[in-house]
Amino acid sequence: MEFAERLKSEPVFLAEGAIGTRLIYEFKREMPDFAEFIHLYDPAGRADLIAIYRSYMEIAAEYDLPMLVSAITWRAHPEGLARQGFDAPGDLARVNGDAVAIIRDLRRELRLEHNIYIAGVIGPRFDGYDPAGAPDAATAEAYHLPQAQVLAASGVDVLSARTFTSMGELLGVARAFAATGLPYVLAPVIDADGHLRDGTPLAEAVARIDAEVSRPPLHFFIGCVHPAHVVAAANGMSWPASDRVHGLHGNASALSHDELDKLDHLDTGDPEDFADRVVDLHGRGVKLLGGCCGTDVAHIRAVARRFTSGRPETKISSSTTR
Repeated sequence: MEFAERLKSEPVFLAEGAIGTRLIYEFKREMPDFAEFIHLYDPAGRADLIAIYRSYMEIAAEYDLPMLVSAITWRAHPEGLARQGFDAPGDLARVNGDAVAIIRDLRRELRLEHNIYIAGVIGPRFDGYDPAGAPDAATAEAYHLPQAQVLAASGVDVLSARTFTSMGELLGVARAFAATGLPYVLAPVIDADGHLRDGTPLAEAVARIDAEVSRPPLHFFIGCVHPAHVVAAANGMSWPASDRVHGLHGNASALSHDELDKLDHLDTGDPEDFADRVVDLHGRGVKLLGGCCGTDVAHIRAVARRFTSGRPETKISSSTTR
């Protein structure tokens, strides 16, 4: 079953937890520019990547839930490759293809072709938290299109834009994705007031992209923010989750983006509290549920446990949403 059809039919759809922060803190790997893809080409680093992916896929197998697994291509765009010493034009297809293949091969080994779907991920051209210097829509479309085309040709099930902070770049990458013909999803970073980091209200961003892109995204999802901030945003804004915001890759830490930038250690938060807040968001229409910075197997398993047989195990109390 194709990803879009499966997502529509399932009551809940898992996504993986963090990869990069686990490489850094759990496996003690260096991560310049958060370029996870560099570890594809080191035998020990590659083994660590496989171990991380396996740990998440085994949760999908254990609870018999579908899971969308992201390729480590967030920084594998032309300038991201060049910053790590790769040949940007020549290595674009090779690196992105290798990042997809590692998931596809493990999916086959674990016999999970029926439950594991692959997302080809594109990240912002510059900082994932700071909109300063982000390209305008036309520049972003031209810049991100080559990587989008490469990922579409690699056999991914869906394209995914993660941690975009500005309306202009988000619109540009949406147009690049639309041109490939593949289904795609968009993940802007929002603050607790429900705005993108450049000040654009989420509801406005959703409406504008739906109106201005020839083939709109399957849905929007929120990335790189703790579920508590998403709940706060949903409580304080015109929340478009009922029909357009259907996913979350939540941070483990409830600290703000600015506080996280200054942190010199990993804040893994409380996996059980994380999962309880995810249940609350599921009740608001958010069905694609995974983790971002600081999350690990404990967070994703806690979420999966609450949705055994497709039904939330517990409901968050109103006192914990404040």
